[in-house]
Amino acid sequence: MENKIITSLANPEVKFISSLKKNTNRKENNKTIVEGYKENKSLIESGRAIDTLYICKELIQDKARKELIDAFAKREVRIVEVAEKPFIHISYREKPDGFISLFPIYEQKLSDLNSDDTEKILIADQIEKPGNLGAMLRSAKAFGFNTVLVCDGKTNVFNPNVIRSSIGHLFSMNVITSSSSDVIKYLDSNKIEIVLLDPTSEKSIHSYRPKKRFALVVGSEHEGLSKKWFNAENVRLKIDSSVDVDSINASTAASIAMWELGK
Repeated sequence: MENKIITSLANPEVKFISSLKKNTNRKENNKTIVEGYKENKSLIESGRAIDTLYICKELIQDKARKELIDAFAKREVRIVEVAEKPFIHISYREKPDGFISLFPIYEQKLSDLNSDDTEKILIADQIEKPGNLGAMLRSAKAFGFNTVLVCDGKTNVFNPNVIRSSIGHLFSMNVITSSSSDVIKYLDSNKIEIVLLDPTSEKSIHSYRPKKRFALVVGSEHEGLSKKWFNAENVRLKIDSSVDVDSINASTAASIAMWELGK
């Protein structure tokens, strides 16, 4: 750990970390941050590159959390102590727990996937809200959908709020951003069934059994699914719900559908 302690809001590192709250600055610097004990534990366990771990000792309370610092040290990650006031300034959370790390944004490609990665795929189409996308990643991990393709995304997968909502599961999954056109070509060439979650369909998801390799496509609450998906060969399924409810939150709908199809 470096001997210096950052105590000033005017410190260049504090200013830089704060600047990464804007997507344009994350893209320009190819850097982003992950905040929180659980999220940083997932990051260090993933083996991915990490620039710096910033810690606030006043906010770190138990032994298990101190052991996480040791895990970063063993990886020879640069560790910098930050006083409480500047740490709260760079934090995204109302109640920060003393862990923020800076890491380079990495890219995964469709060509990186192997057959084991493509038995169950979740496709998030035009999802706008970071919280929704993060929750979808978290549920995908829980239901064994270890590959998530983010198509024509309206939010960046490395938005700190996506990472937070996924509780860091982003780091242990295949999460690939691509156009819907390229993904449709990939699915077609690899003979992967396309299952659309479509509330206008007359066919219930409850009784449907997909092929061994399939991709579930879930659209945003506002935009729905893009027309390209309906033009592709597909199966359209709906979630049975009360006649008084005309829509379900995108992440909730994805969770229900993954549970039904993954049974």
